[in-house]
Amino acid sequence: MQIKYQNLNKTQVVLFAAVLMCVVILTGRYISWKVGINKLDESSRQELDQFISHLDASLARFQFIPQLISKNSILVDLLQHPDSTPRKDLVNYFLEDINTIIGASDTYLMDSHGLTLAASNWLDDKTFNDQNFNFRPYFIDAMEGKLGRYFALGSTSEKRGYYFAYPISYAAQNLGVIVVKMDLSNIELNWSNRKIQFIVSDPEGITFITTEADWLYKSIKPLSTKILQQIALSQRYNGIDITALDINTLRTISSNSNILSINNSTNKKTSEYFTLQKNMSFAGWDIMILTPLSELKRQQLITTIFLFLVVTISLLIAFLIWQRIKRRHEREQLQLEAKKQLEHWVAVRTTDLTHEIEERKRTEKMFHETQDELIQTAKLAVLGQMSASISHELNNPLAAILSYSDNARKFLSMQKYSQVDENLLRIVQLTKRMSKISSQLKFFSRKSSQQMEIVVIQKVIQSAIEIVSHKFKNSNSVIKIQSHSSDLKTRADIIQLEQILINLINNAMQAVEDQNQGEVIIHIERDKEWALIHVDDNGDGIELKNIDKIFSPFFTTKKLGLGLGLSISARIMNIMNGKLSVYNLPSSGARFTISLLVAETPYDKKND
Repeated sequence: MQIKYQNLNKTQVVLFAAVLMCVVILTGRYISWKVGINKLDESSRQELDQFISHLDASLARFQFIPQLISKNSILVDLLQHPDSTPRKDLVNYFLEDINTIIGASDTYLMDSHGLTLAASNWLDDKTFNDQNFNFRPYFIDAMEGKLGRYFALGSTSEKRGYYFAYPISYAAQNLGVIVVKMDLSNIELNWSNRKIQFIVSDPEGITFITTEADWLYKSIKPLSTKILQQIALSQRYNGIDITALDINTLRTISSNSNILSINNSTNKKTSEYFTLQKNMSFAGWDIMILTPLSELKRQQLITTIFLFLVVTISLLIAFLIWQRIKRRHEREQLQLEAKKQLEHWVAVRTTDLTHEIEERKRTEKMFHETQDELIQTAKLAVLGQMSASISHELNNPLAAILSYSDNARKFLSMQKYSQVDENLLRIVQLTKRMSKISSQLKFFSRKSSQQMEIVVIQKVIQSAIEIVSHKFKNSNSVIKIQSHSSDLKTRADIIQLEQILINLINNAMQAVEDQNQGEVIIHIERDKEWALIHVDDNGDGIELKNIDKIFSPFFTTKKLGLGLGLSISARIMNIMNGKLSVYNLPSSGARFTISLLVAETPYDKKND
């Protein structure tokens, strides 16, 4: 009966251990999945907001360009004399220059019937000249006196573009339309090096901007024959055969987030994604971000393995403790039986008492030695099993802490206490860096209040540096502040002043990016009633022929620049009763100076 009882206990123990392991692993996998999905949702929302902001900013760059170009008198002159070859040549050259400056895909002029009279691509084989685009909605809207906006695949160039059109009026009559076409491929290029994927689809669900080439011009939902015929008649996609993506919804997370599987028709591989969708109402587009689930599944597998090891080690420890208790009980039983036998032998064989006592002592000594060796062996076995897991869990944070500690010691020996404090802070807050960047982007995205207030100049400069610092964290260049008036105040719009500083710092960092030791130094000083902020760099400086044109609209030396940043900054300074100036430094580089009136609060005057 005793043997059956022991077997039953062993069976129960094994069953309990198996159930416990399953419960822990399944619970851990569920929690790991939920935490991973929540993190993906948070990061995806940040990425989606950034992409929409980037897309909105890209469209906003060109939104008012047609209206500005329409004010040029040579366009009205050509529309009034459409058969004049010299006028056509003049406008062709003009549109070609404008197109190069603003970085657009194409710029062209149409008469009131939709016939193209002049175009920036007038020298190309597929020029827009003498082509009629009166069927395009942007032309119809512009001729009605509105800003025309439209996305389509070019019927002549066969390139995707977003069109902005504006009427050219003279004597209260719309003579024609000026059109600027924005190339959308640059948006894909800017976001193609990320792990996540993006899809921008039109109201019918057809993908026209995406980071995955296999998804382009495919619908994310089934399309009826009637809709396909309407798409063909509008010539929006110029005869492209629209097919549907092989998408399956595996799970719905929320109203705008799902888990999907997409079958790639090129490599026949099916991938699973966490998706988040948002609508751009003013453009009529749907934006979808797709994050691969491969990393989440890998983390879930690691969690499962880790939990399996933890449960296994815990059960082994419990088993060893149980074995120790069992052996102690067996030893007590042996001792009890030996004692009974000894008493019996004393009564029967008194003469052998001494021999029996010595034999029992030797037996007990061997038993204790054997037991000690077994316990020590068990301890070493458990220690060996746990060492690999402990080493893996501690190596990464220890390596990071060691690196920051070494840096702190070096900075301490150089008496650079601010760097010492920074390294110590990073040891404590190693995992909070991403949260800090996110808060800076949100801060940067704030809209101006259009109100003047008294601000401490140095704090605004530090805030601007923090916003742009992550962009140049891998650069060899440095940004420094040199101030003899750290508490100097001025009256300004803090958001606009910060954005001007960000623009100047970005320009300065780009100017020194080819230097071995690039430096951008920001000086703060007071000159009578003026507060001066100098942004210096040690780059190549500005060509003398460009000094007088540097603040002119549409003037830029960058390939993709619009030429409006410094012009707008100078105008904002004028509104704030200040000014923005520039000159080359005697040694090397350029100096941009912001001049603002010093603001003294009543408290300052009282101290004076």
